[in-house]
Amino acid sequence: MQQVDITTTLEELEEEKWSEPNFASRLVLQGHELRKKPLCELNNEDLRLLIGQQMSLDLLLPLALEKLMENPLRSGDLYIGDLFCSVLKIGQEYWEEHRELKNELDEVIRTYEEERETLEDHINQYRSDNL
Repeated sequence: MQQVDITTTLEELEEEKWSEPNFASRLVLQGHELRKKPLCELNNEDLRLLIGQQMSLDLLLPLALEKLMENPLRSGDLYIGDLFCSVLKIGQEYWEEHRELKNELDEVIRTYEEERETLEDHINQYRSDNL
């Protein structure tokens, strides 16, 4: 996988400046603004929003997957784990064409499942101790 300079913007990396949006919805305006923000400054919500719109996946998924490997339940502004859910909604065709990223997603899923199992064990122990 190619190394990307995360101090650059999507506009710079894709060498494409979008014209001003002709549809002034909040989502459209945010998407246009986020293309001008350096990748290193994109937060969980920014990534969730852009990935949810299937924008610049080749550049953004590696960043999102790195964050999700650290904590699969990273959150944007909607709910716990919303970044993970956004990534999981990407179509199978994309993953078939990007096997390395799919392998990383599979690892995030394994990490989540292990953490969930550990938490469930602790919750069950707590409940049995406090009956």
